[in-house]
Amino acid sequence: MKKYLKKYALVFPLLGIVLLFHNCQSSTPKEVKLHEESNTTTDIRSSKRINAAVIVQKVTFPNMPFAELIRLMNLTKDSSPAALWKAISTLPQAEQMKKDSFDLENPLQRMELMLAPLRKMEIKFDQQQAKSDAEGLTYRLENYVNYSKGSGEFFLANSDNAAINVGLNYPEGKLNGLAKVQIRINPKEYMIDKTGKTKVIAGITCQQAIYNKIDAMDKTLPKFVVWKSPRIPKGINLLHPYVFDENEGILEIDAYLNADENSLLRFTTTAVVEKQFEPKEFEVAKAHAKLDGAKDQNNIEKNVLDVVFH
Repeated sequence: MKKYLKKYALVFPLLGIVLLFHNCQSSTPKEVKLHEESNTTTDIRSSKRINAAVIVQKVTFPNMPFAELIRLMNLTKDSSPAALWKAISTLPQAEQMKKDSFDLENPLQRMELMLAPLRKMEIKFDQQQAKSDAEGLTYRLENYVNYSKGSGEFFLANSDNAAINVGLNYPEGKLNGLAKVQIRINPKEYMIDKTGKTKVIAGITCQQAIYNKIDAMDKTLPKFVVWKSPRIPKGINLLHPYVFDENEGILEIDAYLNADENSLLRFTTTAVVEKQFEPKEFEVAKAHAKLDGAKDQNNIEKNVLDVVFH
């Protein structure tokens, strides 16, 4: 199974691994039940800016039965495609049919489910820097950015054997996102509608922006709905799997993987807790060997797969 995943994963861009940065862990704090949309344009720029905080996030499949699939799968021992199919077979027939919107025969899309950071996803930030800590089925991830300098570093280790790891650094001025891990959204490819709608997410009033792909023939990631707030520094956007050129910090992303509305994948914030940090809390673990993000583009994908699928 390991060879199968590696073989196909290297053919496609690592859209699945972008989910390293987001979480559907059941043990995270209870989601604030304030996700109410409003059609009223609200002046939220007068609200106090949050200088430092911890953001707790998760990933969900709102239009799909994957919440039930995750519960049915044995996440600690068996994360194979066979376990996924077994879980699907236990669902009601009507729910089983919904899986067609998420092509489980496609190795790329299956990895999106299998590699999601199911156990943990948190981002801590202040006005100069941010760091995410994530845990998936087989890995532990630390991702740091200094958005005032435009630099950053990354550490990925195998959950069962911490000695199997890889590090990556981006020198000052070279922070363009993690190659093959993050997807930078080109605003020139989308019609962007700043709708004026607002929604409260984890106590923060956010504004909506809808991205619709201009080329109707391009079915890959045809639509995004993002919710953002000027109370959150835009630098945290560099830690999201989809990187948008927005001037406000994004707290929720709805990503449509294809033209089917049921293909919705949601990255949302469940809590924002203000606190101050010691400098050491932004430090990243040291890897045995560290790649240069500006030079070693061809080696990044291979090293990440070696750690995750070891």
